[in-house]
Amino acid sequence: MLSNLNAAPIPTHNLSRLLPIFVSSFGLGIAFGGYIPLLALWLESIGVSFALIGLIAGAGSIGVIISAYIGPQVVKYVGYLKAAIFGIFLASLAGVLFRLCNNEFLWLMLRIIAGLGFGLHWVISEAWLGHLVTDKNRTRAMSFYVISMALGFTIGPIIIWFSGVSAIAPFIIISLIQAFSVLPLILLWQVQPSHSNEAPHSPFFLLKAGPKIAAGCILVGIIDLSIISLIPALVQKTPSSVLYLAFLLPIVGALGNVVIQYPLAVFSEKVGNNKTGYCVVIFGSSLCALLPFFLNSTIISVVLAFFGSGIIYFMYTLSLSMLSKQFKGAKLISANASFVMLFEISSLIGPLIAGILLDKFLNIGLSAFLISVGFAYLLVTVIKDLQKQRIQKKTTAKGIKKSKN
Repeated sequence: MLSNLNAAPIPTHNLSRLLPIFVSSFGLGIAFGGYIPLLALWLESIGVSFALIGLIAGAGSIGVIISAYIGPQVVKYVGYLKAAIFGIFLASLAGVLFRLCNNEFLWLMLRIIAGLGFGLHWVISEAWLGHLVTDKNRTRAMSFYVISMALGFTIGPIIIWFSGVSAIAPFIIISLIQAFSVLPLILLWQVQPSHSNEAPHSPFFLLKAGPKIAAGCILVGIIDLSIISLIPALVQKTPSSVLYLAFLLPIVGALGNVVIQYPLAVFSEKVGNNKTGYCVVIFGSSLCALLPFFLNSTIISVVLAFFGSGIIYFMYTLSLSMLSKQFKGAKLISANASFVMLFEISSLIGPLIAGILLDKFLNIGLSAFLISVGFAYLLVTVIKDLQKQRIQKKTTAKGIKKSKN
């Protein structure tokens, strides 16, 4: 029986069998996409400073990093499904309690707890999906996963539009959506990956074990959040810009992410991950870097945001696909945990560095930063590809020499 957790899950060629993970990620995206602006708007309405709002909102990343560190150990003892359910209900409870508190320390602690719960689902769902896909549908499956989450992000803020921010109702609604989002995973309880007795890895082991994957993860974490957090502020700061772009561009970027994922996944499966990675970084980072120079034109800036954000975020899908292909069995949950941790750390550090450069060089600071990050990724991948080719040549030469002897 597959219900035995000591049995390995059977990969499937049928993407529809992965629907529970996609639905779960969609629901979680709605909750997360609605909760962050709700939190900020409610805190602002009661007179909390912007600096403290930023600190409280960002504290969730600390929880996600902790979840990536302890996630493999939690799964080891209770299994994938129970760990995911525990994480989501922990995050849902913390989300409601946040509204009932009126204390800065408690707000910070509850945000960390909520990030911990959310992060457990994140680590587990990606690793679970990685166990269930095959080489035939791997990249397309990962693209559907990212699309599901991105669609949720774009829909989530609609909840605030209808419910407002002053009452407790939107907090309860979003927490319930978050809690229900884990239920579809119950349909996959018979194909849970097995418990692991493997020794725990360093949370940063992906830097050595999969440097190209790590580089792609870091690239997306840095560029994506830098664009989302700093472009609206740059619009406000630039005298010649179209002011409503501050609200429009993040939405357009998210829609680009949704629309472009699957076509690029099909392209990647035809031409290969390496060539696709090079194209994605060159075109994606270049388009994003051009965006600050066209904030005075609605049409050009919208086109750049749509394609730039959509293309560059495919690197997350591509890196996730490469991760599940390279790491198998018990190592996959640890690899996913390392992946999530690197993404969160880069999301914290990237906007900080980009913001400093913008303060010093308003016109070119962000663009230069984005181009530099893209170049760094290309440098890492080229070096690793050359090393791989050299090893293959040596192996081939040894094989020829042995056959002659």
